[in-house]
Amino acid sequence: MLQVGTRGSDVTRLQKTLAKAGYNPGTADGIYGAKTKAAVTAYQKQHGLKADGVVGNNTGRSIFNSRNQDMWDGKPDGTKGPGGVPGNFPVNGTNRQKLDFASNLARQMGLTITSTTGGQHTPGSYHYKGRAIDVAGSPAKMAEYYTRLAGTKPTELFYDPKGGIKNGTPIGAIGGHGDHVHVAY
Repeated sequence: MLQVGTRGSDVTRLQKTLAKAGYNPGTADGIYGAKTKAAVTAYQKQHGLKADGVVGNNTGRSIFNSRNQDMWDGKPDGTKGPGGVPGNFPVNGTNRQKLDFASNLARQMGLTITSTTGGQHTPGSYHYKGRAIDVAGSPAKMAEYYTRLAGTKPTELFYDPKGGIKNGTPIGAIGGHGDHVHVAY
């Protein structure tokens, strides 16, 4: 939750996203002050959300699922484009924040989240812990999604045509993930 008094990179991200969407949160300084609250409230009113100036789950999903933010900060060599870590990835965030980012990215790419918790998974898997999702779509989109998330150091990332990553280390394909991408943080 972001509200007046909150500070940090999440607030800076919020301020930049609001500014890009045409709302004036003031300077992108990472401090949630009166101007940022006013911009959030205006956004909430225009999008049919509870206009309280607080960025909770619903407002956050609406703002950060929008096409107002850049999808990439850039590649490791500093150039723009595919191959780097997706822009605004919460590097120091919680597992939940990282998984929310992966979910939002999937939706923005037109992919379908086919499984979150439970389902037909090994008991004790990250799905049962609420730390994993499965994503499906065209093979090309799934390959792109895998590539985009590979740089985020996921706990698990599997897509058989591309391989697998476990605790940030490439391990190759493990089988059973040819028709979906599995990601866990």
